Amino acid sequence: MMPAQMAATAKRIMEQVLGVRPGERLVIVTDFERPRSITDLLTTTAASYGLHPVVVTMPSREMGGEEPPSAVAAAMREADAIIVQTSHSMTHTNAEREALRTGARVCNIREVDEEMMVTGGMTADYAQVDRITRRGVALLTAASAARVTTPEGTNLQMDLTGRPGFGLSGFAREPGQFSGLPDGEAAIAPVEGRTSGVLINPYLIEKIGQVTEPFRMEVAGGQIIRIEGGAQAQMLNAILDRKDPGGRNFAAELALGTNPACRLIPKSREIKKRLGQAHVALGDNLSLAGTVESAIHLDIILLGPTVTLDGRAAVKDGDPLFARNG
Repeated sequence: MMPAQMAATAKRIMEQVLGVRPGERLVIVTDFERPRSITDLLTTTAASYGLHPVVVTMPSREMGGEEPPSAVAAAMREADAIIVQTSHSMTHTNAEREALRTGARVCNIREVDEEMMVTGGMTADYAQVDRITRRGVALLTAASAARVTTPEGTNLQMDLTGRPGFGLSGFAREPGQFSGLPDGEAAIAPVEGRTSGVLINPYLIEKIGQVTEPFRMEVAGGQIIRIEGGAQAQMLNAILDRKDPGGRNFAAELALGTNPACRLIPKSREIKKRLGQAHVALGDNLSLAGTVESAIHLDIILLGPTVTLDGRAAVKDGDPLFARNG
């Protein structure tokens, strides 16, 4: 992929997502597994807007939610704007939360490769994505209860009472905001200790990958109490066993995808934003106004979900009813 083919997206990040201004300090956080072509393009594009870009490269973290080295966190605290070009999400880290508290704006493009820079969700009409996202956020914020089911047998009940919804729709122009590309989700942190039910054969689990064998998770009192299945289930068990107890918090998040241009591909960065999808998460939820801090936050993507809010379907068998209403 030639840099010229990706230039439009790089400009969109500067203009649309971050709304950069000359003289601002931009920190690009990346790791050794990400395409250097994208890093170089972002750096040269930033300079053309009169920014002062600094690239901070670190070893890849093991999974989303793990803190970066302290030197990386220090650089983030000094930034006006941050581009997270890493292999795993930093949204649920103290490093990013502290940078946001000091006024930074964050664009998250973790896991993005050259193909994603020029097709799919990156090319969406983000004014449309924003309108759909706002509808989803309003519904989640107003709801006191959610139920999530899938054709595979997932059946989860969640308490949303008093929790605010959050919208990620490709805009982070004000201090303390975070978003990214491809983007498009309305998210909320269910009340801790109140989720119950089973999660069966999801499409994809971050860190584990696309689920290709039987998988069953049982949840009671907001905690994962049992994971059964094949090697992938055992892999997730092993991750949770060696991490802090907060990793078994479930559900740390409930989110509705709001981007019509996102594709059905086994990359969580894109599939979880796809209009009609839903995802839940385990572990840390502080970034969504929850109370659980953990070194882990893993999203679990569900295909063809039905999501009901206070008994009314927002998504039915993957059909995003909420996007056409209101």
